Amino acid sequence: MFKKIRDKVNEATQQGAARGAQEFQQHAEQFRRAAAAQGYDITPQLPTPQAAAQAFRSMNADPDTAAFLALPMEEQLRQQQELQAYGTELRRLYDTGEPATLVVRALEPTGRTIAGQAQYTATLEVTRSGGVPYRTVAQLIAPQATVQQYAPGTRHEARVDPADPAKVGVFGPIA
Repeated sequence: MFKKIRDKVNEATQQGAARGAQEFQQHAEQFRRAAAAQGYDITPQLPTPQAAAQAFRSMNADPDTAAFLALPMEEQLRQQQELQAYGTELRRLYDTGEPATLVVRALEPTGRTIAGQAQYTATLEVTRSGGVPYRTVAQLIAPQATVQQYAPGTRHEARVDPADPAKVGVFGPIA
């Protein structure tokens, strides 16, 4: 009797895993096509059991990530694209912006998360090389675990868009 039950459980588990893998491949292909349309070559891989276990541990420690992973796939993709656009803009500022330093004067959560990362409104005091300090407001996106590095009063490396000084990329802290 026990053997029959064990065999049925094993069969159901294998069928469920096969369906899950098939659904993953469908969603991965949808994501790959969307990324390719934007010029990116990204192919999601089915996670290993170890990676899945780590993800579940992380979900318990980070409710924003858990909430993101519970969203419909289309919304996850939209948020991933929004986060990628934020990263692309930071990269552009880093590559083409004027070096500067800044001091975070205020940091307020917007109440919005993007792909499991919190969005903040930061009031920044920016100083360009040889320039007079000025204030601007920028949106920052940061995981909850690292936001303390942007606490008011902290100093950071920055890059300023020469064509629009209000566009500032916040980078590494300065000791």
